[in-house]
Amino acid sequence: MQNSTLTLKKQHDGGKLFETNEEMLFVLQLSGSWYEMGKQYGVLSQAHMQAMYDRIVQPEFDKGLISQAQAFELFGSRVYASLSLRRKQYFQGVADGLGWPLEKVIVLDQSGPMAIYLGKLHSFSGCSSLATRGENTVDGHTLVGRNMDWSELFLDFPIYTTVYNPTDGSNSVVNVSWPGWQWMVTGFNDKGVYTDLHDGTSMGGNIVSIEKPSFLNSVFDYMTESDSVSALSARFQAARTDIAAIWMLADNRSQACAYENTIQENRQRVADNNADSFVTVNTFLNPDWGLGKRETQSFSLKRFDNLTERHAEHAGQIDAKVMRDIFDLPLYNSDGSFKAQGGVTKPTNQDVDLTNYQIVADLDTLQLWVKLPALGEHTDWAHIDVQSLFNV
Repeated sequence: MQNSTLTLKKQHDGGKLFETNEEMLFVLQLSGSWYEMGKQYGVLSQAHMQAMYDRIVQPEFDKGLISQAQAFELFGSRVYASLSLRRKQYFQGVADGLGWPLEKVIVLDQSGPMAIYLGKLHSFSGCSSLATRGENTVDGHTLVGRNMDWSELFLDFPIYTTVYNPTDGSNSVVNVSWPGWQWMVTGFNDKGVYTDLHDGTSMGGNIVSIEKPSFLNSVFDYMTESDSVSALSARFQAARTDIAAIWMLADNRSQACAYENTIQENRQRVADNNADSFVTVNTFLNPDWGLGKRETQSFSLKRFDNLTERHAEHAGQIDAKVMRDIFDLPLYNSDGSFKAQGGVTKPTNQDVDLTNYQIVADLDTLQLWVKLPALGEHTDWAHIDVQSLFNV
């Protein structure tokens, strides 16, 4: 593990783009109004966003799956119309920074849901998360680990760790994602409240409810306004989502939980026996659904068992280093068999996806470690001092 050296690569007004020791990992620090931060993002990310658009969105038009005009209406102006004022100002800033039409910016942001709408995805990803706290950890801090697993195509794009420092009184937020995907994917705010997204389409269906707002963007709003898991949870309870998903929620004061979402409703899953550890994968595990436990193509139940067992083996001795070690364990052997006492990480695609990036975070000290395992054996966990990047 290394303390990642942040080297200033580019600056625009109050925004800074840093290179790290890892070739494909960048840190953006944005500050100002939401419009100003959007413009900073657009100016600083232009080359990477154009590459994302050219590989993710443009082929949909070229293949005739949807026209540009249809996409701009259905996943551009329709989505924009129901965004919060904060998000509208932000996306307008991104568009102005890029010199793009506003609809183009939002279509790239919504290219994941658009792929679901076009029937192209078997699933969003095969992600895995673990939250633990209290007596399980060396110092009682709340630690989270998370793998974002998806397509090999996304290995061509860098990972952005983007820190937002709004001046309107909202919470500062860090979000780990790809250029142009600016909804809440993996991250936490300056109050130590954390959330991450897991695919739920294998459980809730490959359906996009186009009469609803973008829940992916709503969650970003929730993070800027919620100071605890209970506050964040209340927002989930009041919402109806436009795609099936699973979200893990955690903070440094309470037990973690998950929300399993279909387009009709959200159901909360809590830890068994009020345990201080919690695992989230891509299967609906709340028994109220009336579903038996169902395996997925990305072996969600196997990943769930592996994280649960590895956590139990280290309970009482877990710190950020041990959490990183747990997430370094692969799911498979090289021959495709499951690894004995294995983990959840897939540096190569041996089923239906691979691990694009990993994070470990300490929600008490607001420290973050990010790793891109598919880059090979020479890649390492990069330590990012998010607390120092939050202007609080």
